[in-house]
Amino acid sequence: MLGQKSVYAAECFAGNFIGTDFGIDQDLTKKLPEEWRAFNQEFIPIYLAKHPDKTKIGAGLACGALWTVSKGITRGDLVLCPDGRALSCGRSQR
Repeated sequence: MLGQKSVYAAECFAGNFIGTDFGIDQDLTKKLPEEWRAFNQEFIPIYLAKHPDKTKIGAGLACGALWTVSKGITRGDLVLCPDGRALSCGRSQR
């Protein structure tokens, strides 16, 4: 999601970028190893300190997502994100 309820979707689409946060308040530029497991090992404790109500599994998923968006996605990859507009899907009643 590009912000809660896609609040940053228009800005991200217009600027052609994806922002990440997950409560990690530091520059990750030099903290993104090639392997996501090494990233998780360092950042799961940081995440849990900021989110004590979360489980270690939840922290691992959040940190894995943070690494993927920050390091794993490369220029030219296709990224699908909701824009916040309501879409309805369903079966015809006919």
